Amino acid sequence: MKILIAGSDINAVLTAQYIKLQNSDFDIFMTSEESDVTDSWTNVKIKENDIESICEFVKNNGINFVIAVSQIAIINGIADRLRKENITVFSPLAESARITYFNSIAKKIMYKLKINTPKFGIFDRENIAVDYIRRSKFPIVIKNDFVVIERITEKYGSFSKAKAGLQKIFENGNEKIIIENYIDTPPVYIYFLTDGYNALPLISVERTEKENLTILKACSEKVNVNIIMSILKKAVYPLLDDITKYEDNYTGILGLKIKLNRENFQILEFYNGFQSYDFQSFLSLLDEDLFKILYDCANSCMADNYDYINLTQKHSYSIAVKKSCLQNIQDEENDFIQSEDEDNIIYTSTASTLNMAKRNLIEYINYLCINDKLKAEINDEANEVLRI
Repeated sequence: MKILIAGSDINAVLTAQYIKLQNSDFDIFMTSEESDVTDSWTNVKIKENDIESICEFVKNNGINFVIAVSQIAIINGIADRLRKENITVFSPLAESARITYFNSIAKKIMYKLKINTPKFGIFDRENIAVDYIRRSKFPIVIKNDFVVIERITEKYGSFSKAKAGLQKIFENGNEKIIIENYIDTPPVYIYFLTDGYNALPLISVERTEKENLTILKACSEKVNVNIIMSILKKAVYPLLDDITKYEDNYTGILGLKIKLNRENFQILEFYNGFQSYDFQSFLSLLDEDLFKILYDCANSCMADNYDYINLTQKHSYSIAVKKSCLQNIQDEENDFIQSEDEDNIIYTSTASTLNMAKRNLIEYINYLCINDKLKAEINDEANEVLRI
């Protein structure tokens, strides 16, 4: 089996590594600015937005399966182009993925389908947006519309700060902005695998953002079977049905950022694929062949082969921490899953209980820490562990 991964970010790297670990005889290629060979894959020097060159490489090199991780490749129509050549690709078509790229489209569809979402307004003129926030009850959230380049989501507690934030977003070339009510509960990220008709839950992740680190807990203890079934019935399936009416079906990972109040939910945003670092949490618990579930989904036989996606019975606890805060120690004997992006190292610990996974990883990060602010953040988290 020859696989091409379109993308080169941390999620693309994890995809290649995990598939190679489970299927050592596969030949894996990855689009990249570099042109070298690693233990898991071979880099192919093609830009992610150069869809014609990707297609030519696939045809000329006998690639059996393409996994599109890159948002740039997806929005430039990699699935549209490859399907015309009858090449199996794990990716939504560009049009069907618009809800994950444009907040305004996502909000309009949720409004039309009566999917729970915070009260919002969409504005393409700054003066009208300013009038809206002048009449708003604070705090409010201001977002940009097109999120591929940068996803901006800022909370403001006063009119003057909101106005300044609004002006900055418009000055930076954003043609539309979204203003929505703020809900004072931590968000949860829930991911589904879908072939456009059926959807299977993958994982739920809680994220806590601090100055020098990001903490992730999976699966979220706030999410139960009833919540998942409610989200499927009231949001995911109506959304997939609506997309199919106007475009081709949505195939791939569909992520939802939600706010929960007991078993009531409101959806804030959609994601095509996993948020940074959430994918590592998922892989740490996955008890399936990653290639097979993606391949079956792309070939529209997911419902025939899976009633659910198996996860281990363990708990996952991850910390993404700035590299500058850690001493450089080559330690290959620890049991943590580890990856990195340009600025951060991401460690994941799994254990039979969340508390155990937390303790193990916090002790290790504390050992590596050389930054006083990070030490304080780690100590706060350690004290939180002891109170549970």
